[in-house]
Amino acid sequence: MDDNQDSQKEIEQQEEEQNLEQNQMHQLNNMNLYDQSNEAFQNQNHYNSNDPNFPGNLEKIKRHRRGKNEINDRNYRCPDCDKCYLSGPALTTHRKTKHGYGNNGEKRARGRPRKDCLNENIPNNPQNKFIYFFNEEHRKALDDKIINIDIIKNDLRIIFKQIQKELFPEIDNVEKYTFYQLIVDNWEKEKPNLVEECFNAISKIEEPLNKIQSYNLDGILFFYLREFYKNTSLEYFWFMIKFIVLLRECINKSKANLVKKEEQNKLYSQIYNSENVPEICNEFILEFMEPYDYFGLNKDELIEIIQHFCYWLNIKQYTQLHISLLNNK
Repeated sequence: MDDNQDSQKEIEQQEEEQNLEQNQMHQLNNMNLYDQSNEAFQNQNHYNSNDPNFPGNLEKIKRHRRGKNEINDRNYRCPDCDKCYLSGPALTTHRKTKHGYGNNGEKRARGRPRKDCLNENIPNNPQNKFIYFFNEEHRKALDDKIINIDIIKNDLRIIFKQIQKELFPEIDNVEKYTFYQLIVDNWEKEKPNLVEECFNAISKIEEPLNKIQSYNLDGILFFYLREFYKNTSLEYFWFMIKFIVLLRECINKSKANLVKKEEQNKLYSQIYNSENVPEICNEFILEFMEPYDYFGLNKDELIEIIQHFCYWLNIKQYTQLHISLLNNK
């Protein structure tokens, strides 16, 4: 009986030891599996972050970008500058932006629109164009040298000498040029006395808005130079005074038939006011300046100063007309 009990205990003890041993082995196996999976995970991450051939990393491979100087596969060549492009639309965009071609394939006119004033936020209208006219870099006063009567005399002598044969063949000396004398006699006066020779000009206006409209054209041209000579540089004043002299001679030439026989010793600009000046500006550009190219004055700048001058005439009530320049294309 006792032997049976001892045998039974031994069997139970052996089974318990076997179970314990199996549990230990199971735990060890689980730990090894964890270590192996952890190591594999780490190796996998290491592999992913360094091996570009791993499928997960294929999307991270940077593609080779063509340099701008590479011409491989660039079969679309620009006929204007020989640059090459990969596609037709790219070439079309290039020709539009760099060479000025329109949607129809025709080349647009070169150049860019002029700015009416320095501040781009200022609306484009005649009043602002007038106000900011002398703020442009090529017009504004930058010189230390003051424009005085000696400079003006010298300018007028040079102008007279250069165009004497074409416009003043009957005048042999600048001192006999009436506009020269008007400027020289009145320039340094604080209040020029132009009443005797410049007032009571003939006007086609039945009811003048203001008495000052009765000044003749010579007097008004003088007033224009006097009002703005301090706003500009010596170089641009040289342009202004040539413009004023040429405009005066154009008007006198085109309106000579209006001078009555009893006043043949006078010019139109000495008799009439400036009411009709805006009507003559197209003729001045197209028929007087373009065929003869006096002084080689820039046409675009001539148009700018004509617009300024005519707007000034209107706001000063020297004319009721508004300018409308025509294109001769």
